[in-house]
Amino acid sequence: MKTLSAAFALTGAAALVLIGATPAHAAGNAIDPGDSLYSISCDSNWNLWQLFGVDSTTAFSTKIGDGSGSTPDSPACAGQPAYDFTTGSSYYIQWYYDGDVNVASLAKIDTGTGASTTINEFVWVNGEFPTAINVDAIAIGPNSTAFALAEGVLYSLNLANADLTPVGSSLVDTYAFAYDQKTGQYYAIDDSRDIFTVDVTDGSFDYIDTVAIPGEDGIYSLQFDEAGTFWVQADEDSEGGAGLYSFTLATVGAPVYSGSFTDDPYYTEALLIVPGAALAATGTDLGAIVPLAAGAGALALVGMALLIVRRRRAA
Repeated sequence: MKTLSAAFALTGAAALVLIGATPAHAAGNAIDPGDSLYSISCDSNWNLWQLFGVDSTTAFSTKIGDGSGSTPDSPACAGQPAYDFTTGSSYYIQWYYDGDVNVASLAKIDTGTGASTTINEFVWVNGEFPTAINVDAIAIGPNSTAFALAEGVLYSLNLANADLTPVGSSLVDTYAFAYDQKTGQYYAIDDSRDIFTVDVTDGSFDYIDTVAIPGEDGIYSLQFDEAGTFWVQADEDSEGGAGLYSFTLATVGAPVYSGSFTDDPYYTEALLIVPGAALAATGTDLGAIVPLAAGAGALALVGMALLIVRRRRAA
């Protein structure tokens, strides 16, 4: 099974201070107009379940709320979020230790306030003996139909109580999983950066291509904007960070890099996109809630110790 472990420390005496607002030009793609991009922290320098609004062109991030209001006292990490197009609710995975037991729970997050609500631990109700399942990724399609990948099995997911029902054998070592509203397809990317479509009727999958993101570390989160563009988090070899990339199936050989996730630099494995059509329908003014990089002032990047929480396969 997958476990959580403290993995990396950033060190350094020098500080790089960037004065002014934003870079002279944006490095990355812009998300589909009206859509909004978020991340949830996997970094002990921030409160548990800290939400950020993310500028898609630079990966510069702005805090929303204060998360749980406490820093983790044991390894904890947010995993693959998913947006419910039917209800307008946003969900994600909470990984953490309870004593010496690795726990995976379903949670909701309010993108206006940053407040999280833990729903329940993921459980397969298997007769008299409910079995806790260490879920790797979740995705939500039409009509609040939800699914979870966990250690080579696809499950249907009850969003009300986190109960799981096996659908069939499926992908292993896969944490990036999402529904593309434009094509009506479920896609997943494994830790070798191979892209698959997933048939949620039986768990079967078909290889599509491999995305050419530099380095050897994995991709741990995937989202689609309303134009059908893939947006992914990818681990970065240098200093244990995480970067934001975007691409289409026509450009998998040349994905566009937006930048490392930065307020102070932080690590994340959880991307969330809320579609603009949903915001328009609810009358939400996201611009008033999430001031992004365009209004940023001075940014100091200082060498620091970070506890990075990652999933690694147990021997």
